[in-house]
Amino acid sequence: MSERLWTDRAPDYPLECDHCRYPIPGDVEEGDDGRYCSVACRDATDDSMLSDPRAYKRFVSSVEPLDSLVPNGIPADSFLLLSGDEGTRRAELGIELVWRALERGEPAVVVSLANPPTATLERFYQNGWNVLPALENDRLRILDCYTHRLDDREAFLEQRNEWTTFVGEAAADAIVEVRDPSDRRELTNSVTGALDDLEMTETGLVTIDSLDELETVFRDRQVYDFVEELRATVCKARFVPVVAAASTADENAPESEYAFDGIVDLRLTDRLATDVRLKQLAVRKLIGAQFLPQWVTYEHEPARGLFAFGPNTDARKVYDLGSGPPQPNQPR
Repeated sequence: MSERLWTDRAPDYPLECDHCRYPIPGDVEEGDDGRYCSVACRDATDDSMLSDPRAYKRFVSSVEPLDSLVPNGIPADSFLLLSGDEGTRRAELGIELVWRALERGEPAVVVSLANPPTATLERFYQNGWNVLPALENDRLRILDCYTHRLDDREAFLEQRNEWTTFVGEAAADAIVEVRDPSDRRELTNSVTGALDDLEMTETGLVTIDSLDELETVFRDRQVYDFVEELRATVCKARFVPVVAAASTADENAPESEYAFDGIVDLRLTDRLATDVRLKQLAVRKLIGAQFLPQWVTYEHEPARGLFAFGPNTDARKVYDLGSGPPQPNQPR
């Protein structure tokens, strides 16, 4: 990632406030131990020193296709929607964003609506990403919004195989069962409670695996209200980004788009060759950040995660298709 962010506006603003770390646009307020942009900053320094905003106000996702489109980082106070149909690796993108945060040494919270928590954890293991240390070190929390729908939870536990039982027992302290996910207040409190437990302010990431599943649990406008509440209490108040996945954004409801700070679209292209469709990713909107207005072709590999095709990549070789079957008007 480039180190040049929005704060790097020299030579127009050569001085930086020693409290808020923003450029000083006018006269300098001199203090005993620094230079300030305002009286408020000068006086506040006596009580505390703010963190450098460059340290937490943007983050690099470390997911190659996404970062290639947002070269200066994603605002950390963003609520992002991953919008794509089945087959676009939407779930893998959400899982990888969590793993990359853990790799950076940051905590993460996963709201698991589409799968039981052990199945959510299995998605990491399928990619060769061992999250057991993060579970033991209290850096990963799973909010279980799934098992409430099981008629016989005890039978479900008894039917698990040896590996699933081991994962469930190892992760027991990191799994928080939400008793009634249809209660918007309880779900919101469960998220903020997990953030408090992990001391997540200006660090970490929250993911919601499926807003589609949430719509089956909530009624009326509650999904929209839930998004707005998390956006205010988590993203804007704590500078902790939230990422949610959904099949598609409802273009017939303008409020669905306005509720999000950023929308990442994932799509399948027309066929490149027989029985092959390419996956592409683009940023539709991202408030507060520059992004490249183009589609990036990508694929997924275990351990590597999502990776972008270079401009000269032969997609047939990526999929080991050779030259493909003879095409019309082409020599055999």
